[in-house]
Amino acid sequence: MGTHMNAVRDPNATGSIYSFGPDRVEKFLRQNKLELIVRGHECVMDGFERFAKGQLITVFSATDYCRKHKNAGAALFIHKNYEIVPRLIYPPDQSAQSSWMESEKRPPTPMRSKGSEDLNSSYT
Repeated sequence: MGTHMNAVRDPNATGSIYSFGPDRVEKFLRQNKLELIVRGHECVMDGFERFAKGQLITVFSATDYCRKHKNAGAALFIHKNYEIVPRLIYPPDQSAQSSWMESEKRPPTPMRSKGSEDLNSSYT
């Protein structure tokens, strides 16, 4: 409950990373007249995670984050009736296929110019 320093994410105890309890989620939702928080950009092993009785959902779409976590990714589909359905994305079998970054067939991304020239002109 409440907030406390997160020793897992802040092993050097810098005091800059905190965890919060479900009571803080409920208080924030009530004060802001909201029903749900959906957040991203935190690696969760199953691609998505529910917290605080489902009032906070974390979604992370990058599979096998940094090629070392072997995590699934997820996408959330929100239906017209506001039902949220997660779809899991599993990392590819690295032994079966190489990634697009290792492929020599993919051309490099052209640099963007600061001017107003047509950005597609470098593709001709």
